[in-house]
Amino acid sequence: MGKENKFNIPDTKLPATNLKFSFEFYDTSCNKYCLSRWPEENIAMALKRLKEICEKTFQELQRDRVTYRLHEIDWSQCREEGFPKGRINEIPNFQFSLLGINQQKARVFGGYADNTFFIVWFDLNHEIWPSFMKHT
Repeated sequence: MGKENKFNIPDTKLPATNLKFSFEFYDTSCNKYCLSRWPEENIAMALKRLKEICEKTFQELQRDRVTYRLHEIDWSQCREEGFPKGRINEIPNFQFSLLGINQQKARVFGGYADNTFFIVWFDLNHEIWPSFMKHT
């Protein structure tokens, strides 16, 4: 058998098709985390990165954790109040990084189900989730 799945998504539900994005739960009420608030060059780079990510499967993103820093999150540990209520919380919540933007600080927060990442917030300055120094 292969490596154990680190997320709460059964292996049988991980399709081998490329990842899709949905803005169904995109939170425009909290414009602090809207992509439209970013500098123009960062928006262009973010869209380029999202396009690159759409060329990958969930499994590929999961294996390349160093690059994308994809991981499941628990909103009770989040610094930001007001994550949208409702159906988005019925699926596993995740974050991933947008490589090459704002000295690698940029993150995307949302949920993952049925081969779709449901974008909720774009975090340019890595403010939403606590970052801990690692000993090297």
